[in-house]
Amino acid sequence: MIHFRSPFLTFLLVFIVFQALGQESLKINQIKFYGNDSISEDALIKLMNTKPRSLVEKSEFWKKDSYFSQYILEEDIVRLKKYYQQNGFLYPEITFELTPNKNNKKIKISILINEGSSITNGAINYYYIGDSAHREIMDSTKIIMPLKPKLRFRDDDVKATEKIIKEFYGNNGHPNATVLKDIQLNENLNIADINFNINSGPKAYFGEVSLQGDSLIPRSYIKKRIELHPGEEYSQSKLDNTQQELFNTGLFRYITIKTRLDSIENAKVPILIQVKEMPRWSFKIGLGYGTEDKVRISFLLTRLNFIGGGRTLIFKGQHSYFVPLSLDAKFIQPDVVLNNLDLILNPFLSREREDSYEVERLGTAVTFQKIFTKKTATYISYNLGIDKVDLSSSGSLISEETPINSKNNKSGLTLGFNHNTSNDPFSPTNGWKFNTLGTYMGIGFNSQYHYYKLITEGDYFMPVGKRLVFACKLKGGIIEPVQGDLSTPIEDRFLMGGALSLRGWGRNQISPVNDDGVKIGGNIMLESSVEFRFPIYRIFSGTSFIDFGNTWEQSFDFDISKLLYNFGLGLRIKSPIGPIRFDVATPIFDQKFNAQFFITIGHAF
Repeated sequence: MIHFRSPFLTFLLVFIVFQALGQESLKINQIKFYGNDSISEDALIKLMNTKPRSLVEKSEFWKKDSYFSQYILEEDIVRLKKYYQQNGFLYPEITFELTPNKNNKKIKISILINEGSSITNGAINYYYIGDSAHREIMDSTKIIMPLKPKLRFRDDDVKATEKIIKEFYGNNGHPNATVLKDIQLNENLNIADINFNINSGPKAYFGEVSLQGDSLIPRSYIKKRIELHPGEEYSQSKLDNTQQELFNTGLFRYITIKTRLDSIENAKVPILIQVKEMPRWSFKIGLGYGTEDKVRISFLLTRLNFIGGGRTLIFKGQHSYFVPLSLDAKFIQPDVVLNNLDLILNPFLSREREDSYEVERLGTAVTFQKIFTKKTATYISYNLGIDKVDLSSSGSLISEETPINSKNNKSGLTLGFNHNTSNDPFSPTNGWKFNTLGTYMGIGFNSQYHYYKLITEGDYFMPVGKRLVFACKLKGGIIEPVQGDLSTPIEDRFLMGGALSLRGWGRNQISPVNDDGVKIGGNIMLESSVEFRFPIYRIFSGTSFIDFGNTWEQSFDFDISKLLYNFGLGLRIKSPIGPIRFDVATPIFDQKFNAQFFITIGHAF
């Protein structure tokens, strides 16, 4: 009997090991959830380390395949149970079934969930200890609390409510407020009563505000941006706003604000602000290549705190094929009359080259810019200049009223507004941007042209799943002559196509033409792009996109049926100055296949 059992046990052990090794060599084909009525499949799959490879990951042939591990899957099941408990299901039953395919190389994982009954929020009570002055206000804020009676219990709602209470007291003079939660569970009724014991702690006020650091910027300039006043009620939001105000000046490398809660005397909290100034002088030079601009050379010289008072002086220069020369200077005087109202003087000189014309621009702009928040700003600008336009490159007359060479005096006002909630300046994955401006040209100084010009653009970014980003752009513009003028200046009309526009066409190749086929620019335009952006490998990412739009000759005479479309694919390489972009696109629908290639820096929008 002993001799029979020993070989049997040995065989059984070998069989189990063989089965385990066989399972570890299986690839994961699919994971399917059943019974998850209350929690989405996307939320559950994010918690798991066991995952099938996505379509993008399958294309990454250089990466090693990930194989199924029952040990890792069992850990995932424990994690899923804990997540269900955090979301109000005390006793979830979660099991799995494994189904190999015909050749036993891939496996389907079925996760079977019996959620069981859920716990509902019962009474939510707030008990106050200490200062009662804010109780009525606190009671009025309950309407915004995520934790509400009769909803399914969720740990995240409890934590979010606790955070809101602490922030409320921290912004109303109680930096040492404590919040203790007590959850009373009645399993028979499946109800949880949640009690918050709030101890406001002693009332506090701002004490002495002191500055430290090696900054040569006048203390008076810094103090104008400090919202903290000794004897004023303590507020964490004022501390945060002060730090942001100082950052917005662009003069400091870092700003730290320390509340010395261990040194409170007579209910006053000493505040220590430490600053580190940016270098006074900075010089940047750039050399690059783009399929449109060819060789690009640029420089940027910046002087911070120029002649004191936080003023900034900037010199900028650029050379490329289409912009042989561009020089401009900016003098920025901050806080004119109001905080964050900047005066900007901007003289400029440029020479630009297009298929139909060349133009030399000389002038200056005087701008008042008001920064409301880090995300929102508006400005009004007065522009005065001379445009020398040479149409000889077109080989024919643009129109009867447009001479071959002209010298156009221009004087006008521009009003603009910018709002940006996107989360990254180089590669946003969430948020939106909105920019609009309106120009009225023809205010005195013998202006040859009288017209208005409106341009509006909105960009939107949204994550889709874990790895995909949906991005879209909509842009429109119109230019219309006024005061009896018959036409608008060709150098200010709309041309489309290229790396930042419809990528199925070359730069500025989309335009109305005259009888000789010369591009004369449009007086109205519409443009839109839709992109799906996805990671590939480390610093590499890709995109697929569709652009569409057109520009028409007459301001209020356009035909949507004449929109042009293109489709394309792109590669992005992450770099410190923004993504290096490789795009290839071709017209689709009514146009012949004609691939356009672009190499440049930065996303198209």
